[in-house]
Amino acid sequence: MKISASLYAVAKRAFWAMPAPLRDRLHGARHNLVRWLRVGLPFTRGRANGPAWAHFQATVLGEQAFRQVFIFETNLDWNITLYQRPHHMALALGRLNCLVLYKTSGDGVSGFQQVAKNVWLTDVDQLPIEGAVSCFYSTSIFATDKDLLKAGKLGLTSYEYIDHIDAAISGGQASLGRLQALKRQAFASSDLIVSSAALLQSEALQMCGAERCVSIPNGVDLEHYRNASHRSRTLEKTFVDFRERYPEVVGYFGAIAPWLWYELIEDLAKRMTDKGFVFIGPDYSGCVPRLPQRDNVLYLGPVDYQALPGYAAQFDVCFIPFVKGEIARSTSPLKLFEYFALEKPVVVTSDMLECTAFEEVLAGGDAQTVANAIDTALALHQNPDFRKRLRALANANSWDVRAETYIKSIENLKNR
Repeated sequence: MKISASLYAVAKRAFWAMPAPLRDRLHGARHNLVRWLRVGLPFTRGRANGPAWAHFQATVLGEQAFRQVFIFETNLDWNITLYQRPHHMALALGRLNCLVLYKTSGDGVSGFQQVAKNVWLTDVDQLPIEGAVSCFYSTSIFATDKDLLKAGKLGLTSYEYIDHIDAAISGGQASLGRLQALKRQAFASSDLIVSSAALLQSEALQMCGAERCVSIPNGVDLEHYRNASHRSRTLEKTFVDFRERYPEVVGYFGAIAPWLWYELIEDLAKRMTDKGFVFIGPDYSGCVPRLPQRDNVLYLGPVDYQALPGYAAQFDVCFIPFVKGEIARSTSPLKLFEYFALEKPVVVTSDMLECTAFEEVLAGGDAQTVANAIDTALALHQNPDFRKRLRALANANSWDVRAETYIKSIENLKNR
């Protein structure tokens, strides 16, 4: 086993064993430590001239023609509870006959490991594949402007501008300078700027011009959320008992993070004591204690992605309560389209512009108007015409639709 991988595993276990408030204070330092352990040491990465690379060239690259080759630069581990945009995009590109090489140093991979159709994890650092596109994420805890420049010398680069760069999202104050430098370099030299939200796209267009920019919001894995097997899944007794006590349940899944509007949630739970409020997801930054400590509020903890639709199918209304501000205005929430696929009415806070762009989404700017929106949503949740509209929205916003836009954007670049 690589020394750095062992150190990383020990540090990771120690960090998550800490009390949540202490984890919150150490959030920025944690990201710096992870960067040092996983990419700062010279022996942490595989080599492009080793036997694993030679075998991969012969058996994968040499035997099949792919529409495009995408290299996802090291960012999130593949094996995490809460699937995020890189995972979904990689899987969708693979389904559309693109080869995706997902770089990782935290999943115990040595060489190449296939995880889905045309999707491979790898710890090989530089992958000299002619015509490949190296993809960098604006929220990466690893990438630097120098990494992007180096990749640009080998092939095309794309910069996924997926969130407003903010300490609350981006690993604390310590990461801001690195991510801002990465963004400046990407705007200056990346072949393609991929924006997930209208505000981010507007900024990219102003700085980079229309030829280099494309809007690709988040999406949904339709097959996963519509799989009939979820209806027969055994759910945790705590959740089942709570659901039986409250005939009407408002649910949220995703990170329990600083950008949730906890004061609003507290006010709603106090006003609507006959409604149950369920929160599912990992504690991103010591925020779980900020959830209301009330009988009608249940925090279930993180639920594995494979089991998540079985729980969310029990919600009557789905909820995205982001606090007012730039993060809310510039975020395209994955869960919005997943809620659509579940055919559940959605209530959001009014700053969530990517959500309120859909007339089917209900919104409010304070506790009273959000409570009114929840009441309206509850009246709609069994309406067959409304459910049909939500189903159509999900169909139009699948990850396969998003991936096809990505592929065509790369094809257009290469055909100029």
